[in-house]
Amino acid sequence: MTITRSSRHFRTVLSLATAVLLAACAQLPQQPDSSPTPGEPNTVGETARTEAGGRAPRNDPGESVQGPASGQGPAAIRPGPKAPASEGPVALRPDHPESYTVAPGDTLWSIAKRFLQNPWQWRRIWRQNPQVGNPHRIYPGDVLRFSYDASGNPQLDASRGEVPLIKLSPEIRVESLTQPIPPVPRDAIEAFLTRGEILSQAEWRGKPYIVADDDEQTVYADRDRVYVRGADFDQALYAVFRPGEELREPGSNRLLGVPGIYVGQATLERDENPATFILTHTVAPVRAGDRLLPIESAPELYNFDPHPAPDVEGMIIGRLDADVTQITQYSSVIINLGAQDGIEPGHVLAVFGQDRRVDDKISGGTVRIPGERAGLLMVYKAHDLVSYGLIMQAERSIRLRDRVTSP
Repeated sequence: MTITRSSRHFRTVLSLATAVLLAACAQLPQQPDSSPTPGEPNTVGETARTEAGGRAPRNDPGESVQGPASGQGPAAIRPGPKAPASEGPVALRPDHPESYTVAPGDTLWSIAKRFLQNPWQWRRIWRQNPQVGNPHRIYPGDVLRFSYDASGNPQLDASRGEVPLIKLSPEIRVESLTQPIPPVPRDAIEAFLTRGEILSQAEWRGKPYIVADDDEQTVYADRDRVYVRGADFDQALYAVFRPGEELREPGSNRLLGVPGIYVGQATLERDENPATFILTHTVAPVRAGDRLLPIESAPELYNFDPHPAPDVEGMIIGRLDADVTQITQYSSVIINLGAQDGIEPGHVLAVFGQDRRVDDKISGGTVRIPGERAGLLMVYKAHDLVSYGLIMQAERSIRLRDRVTSP
């Protein structure tokens, strides 16, 4: 297949690369040996360079596939949300424990793998205990016990002791030492959860924006006072983004959204018209026209659990890890499926390699070899048309354009 690197496509790649550049200020996790270790926490999204478009069709690699050019031909058809795929019976691990005490560093995924051959079946066995606080959360120290219900279905429930507390002087405040365990490793996704946004053009236009500073400068930095219009502000801290260039689907050229470039934070000083903010934690120059988005609370960002995706098919169109050349376990990728396809955080999808065509030296001609399963990913952030996913298992090489389907 001939890959055409048009200027439009180059701008798409540059857009996504810029959109997450400087967005990650936390260390990314140690990558497996097959992948370079991330250095400075800059994040670059790289869009798949391919002419195969839309729903990641199982194209014959030996055939040339052309998507519609910009402004020509019908738009790519995007199906609506699908029903959940049939899961089949719960597949237990034959060596699963009868009980397990949750330890610091555990994740929902790692615990699910102790009991299940298919970790996305977690909801099928988890039983919330109404006699404990936050029954839908699991904490270090919880004891998980396996049993069967009256109908013979496997189940897992938890008993909870006292949550460790600490007294903080001189305020004499008492706070918990523990947090609920996250669904996936926090340090693998934290930067992309809080500093990676892809919105529609209309959504960006509706966000509050910086109009000026108090000193007639053209660029602003930490501790500068800026004036913001466009909203009534109901919280103290906001993230500052600059809308980047359009992100378009490879091949079909369908607009997927406009990535935001994270440039810093802003603290509300006076809620007037215009409102007054003080810039903090800037990672790039801030300018008039940059937009403010509310910062979500961390507990809500991690409030999801593994469950199977609906019956959909898409493809990996980009990666978010700046310093990694290969897609391996705990790599963050972008898929061309989003909330409009019924995708939500916690959805698990299987990754399949691309089909390939080989010569048949006995009968002549060529034969298509189907792509084999290469791994699993879990969605942790869903935009309208695209989502961020974390590779949970990498059973073989994973590449851009690999298909993703319900597991």
